[in-house]
Amino acid sequence: MKKTISILIISLLTCANNSLAGNIGILDVDKIIQESQAVNDIQKKVDSKKSNYESEINKKQSILESDQKKLEDKKITLSKEAFDKEVKAFESKVEDLKTFVDRKQNSLKKASIDAMGKVNDKVKSIVAEIAKEKNLDVIIPSSQTLYFKDELDITAEVLSSLNKKITKVEVKFE
Repeated sequence: MKKTISILIISLLTCANNSLAGNIGILDVDKIIQESQAVNDIQKKVDSKKSNYESEINKKQSILESDQKKLEDKKITLSKEAFDKEVKAFESKVEDLKTFVDRKQNSLKKASIDAMGKVNDKVKSIVAEIAKEKNLDVIIPSSQTLYFKDELDITAEVLSSLNKKITKVEVKFE
C-alpha cells in the first residue's frame, strides 16, 4: 500500500512539474541595459545635464566661499547684532544652495526613471512578441537562474529588436 502511494505521489509530482515548467525563455536584463542604444542615449543625456548642473553648483559654491571670507573679515568691524544678522543671511544662502542641489539631483533621477520606463515598456512588448512567436509560457531573468541551456536565451533577439525599434529617447528634465 505504501509503495503504491509513493508511486502515485511521484507520478503526480512529475506531471505537475512538467505542466508547471512549460516553455521557458531566459533574458539577460543586465546585457540589455549595457548594450541598448536607447539606454546609452539616455545615459549620455543624463550625464551631460549632470555636468551642466555641477558647473552651476560649483559657481554658486565659489560665490558662497567668497561670501564666507568676507563675512569672517566683517566679524571684527560689525557689532554682534549686525554680524548675527549677516550670518543668518549667509546661512539662508547655504540652505538655498542645498535646496538647489536637491532639486537638480531629483530632476536627474526623475528624468532618468521616466526615460528608462519608456525603454522598459518597449522591452516588455518585444518580450511579449517573442514569447508569442516561440510559444513561451515564462521568461525568466538570467540573474534568477543557476543554469540554463543556451537555446533558451532570447537576449540577443530582444536586444536586436530593441535597437531596431528605439535608439533615442526623449529625456525631460525639470
